[in-house]
Amino acid sequence: MKANKVMNIAVIGGGKRCAAFLEMLDAMRFPHLEARIVAVADPNEDAVGMRIARERGTFTTRDYNDFFKIKDLDLVIELTGNETLLLDFLRHKPKNTRVLEATISRLFSDMIRFQEQYLLEKRQLELIQGIVDSIFSSIQDRVLILQPDFKILDANEAVLQSLGATRQDIVGKRCYEISHWTVSRCDEKGHHCPLKESLETGRTAHAIHEHFDRNNETRTCEVTIVPLKNKQGKIELFLEIMRDITDELVKRVEQKTRILTMNLARLIHEDKMIALGKLVASAVHEINNPLTGIHALARLVSQGLRAGPPSPEDLKQYQYYLDLIDTESARCSTIVGNLLSFARQKKMEQGYFQLNDVVRRVAALFSHRMQLQGARLELALTEGLPRMYGDSGQIQQCLINLLFNALEAMPEGGTVTVRTCWEASSNLIRLEIEDTGAGIPQGMISHIFEPFFSTKSQDKGVGLGLSVVYGIIKEHQGSIYVKSEEGKGSTFIIRFFALEDPEGGGQ
Repeated sequence: MKANKVMNIAVIGGGKRCAAFLEMLDAMRFPHLEARIVAVADPNEDAVGMRIARERGTFTTRDYNDFFKIKDLDLVIELTGNETLLLDFLRHKPKNTRVLEATISRLFSDMIRFQEQYLLEKRQLELIQGIVDSIFSSIQDRVLILQPDFKILDANEAVLQSLGATRQDIVGKRCYEISHWTVSRCDEKGHHCPLKESLETGRTAHAIHEHFDRNNETRTCEVTIVPLKNKQGKIELFLEIMRDITDELVKRVEQKTRILTMNLARLIHEDKMIALGKLVASAVHEINNPLTGIHALARLVSQGLRAGPPSPEDLKQYQYYLDLIDTESARCSTIVGNLLSFARQKKMEQGYFQLNDVVRRVAALFSHRMQLQGARLELALTEGLPRMYGDSGQIQQCLINLLFNALEAMPEGGTVTVRTCWEASSNLIRLEIEDTGAGIPQGMISHIFEPFFSTKSQDKGVGLGLSVVYGIIKEHQGSIYVKSEEGKGSTFIIRFFALEDPEGGGQ
């Protein structure tokens, strides 16, 4: 064969390998091979290689013996993998036609097969890459691809939208520069860094971080770092997935707040019923005495009128009896009215009220209970206090609970002093309930406002009174603390903000 002469090649087998060989020649995969395919033989005329050959105008045949008619045929390549065909062709071929020997033909065939497999895998990789790119771009969570040195290699569309940036703006920067707007790593500022943890452990890591968005607003994100390893197990890249949970947290907090509010309302009502039971027990005795007197006086007046016309002296005596009946019945009505008002279950009704009025109502409820126990209630109220804003009924319940606690701390009697004053410098209304009882051990003071904690025996309560008081005070934006010394009594100090009253302060 002369130099630079184009080699004429015929191919036995018009299948996929033939098609790949034709594509390789077209793509100049063999730059040093000056060759062209002049004929293709295959019993299946619909084989892919046969179709491509016909489309290109190349001679095709079902019988490879037709190759013997082709002039200037330089080389025959067998691509079927059937050695019987190759041996048969060798027995009948013209002397001037060269045929690749079996081993070389197999190598050439394998090379084409490898090329075909390479192209197939390339197409599969391109398809997979397209799918990954599509998922990466469309996923709702924010996703970054990071290097071990914290540099950003890529970011999905969700990240770009949240930051109001382009891919060129953030690629090459470090993750903390675009999420925390800082030049220092998270761990250097005392925060947990999940990427550092993943570097150290080689496993997925999680953290809750606060990130900035395009409006410079703080968003709470759940950060997950996934290490991407090579076949040797070495970490080459990291996938950082950030899920914005700000709205979810707000909803959870609102839900928990609603549940806590409902539980507090239930506890307040249950505690109110316990206190009401105690008040009713003492009020029954207080009401019974005037009712006995009213009954006796009414009988005296009735008997006198039946005996005949009353004399002027009798009328004067009857008038005195009726005045006593009026006074005692009014006192009974006041006691019953206060009990009914306290027992009524209603929603929190906020408004302006005078704290001293609440104290006086509670003192009227407790007067007889104090007498029965041999205790004394003293009021030291500062007149002209600014009005408070809140639910006077709940504040009344707080005071009743604290007075019951004081009484139970003085089983042998004593003195309970209720004071009110206004701390003008801090604009606070101060309420104190001081008793001369047994006091509270120092080790228990820090626990007395916890639910179900009680220093009393089980027959005297379940430990809800002070926790309800604490909840009500906090609901009114107030504060409460206690000073106590064993054997010398306790003082509960409550402070409320004095808010501006549009109708004016004072009484």
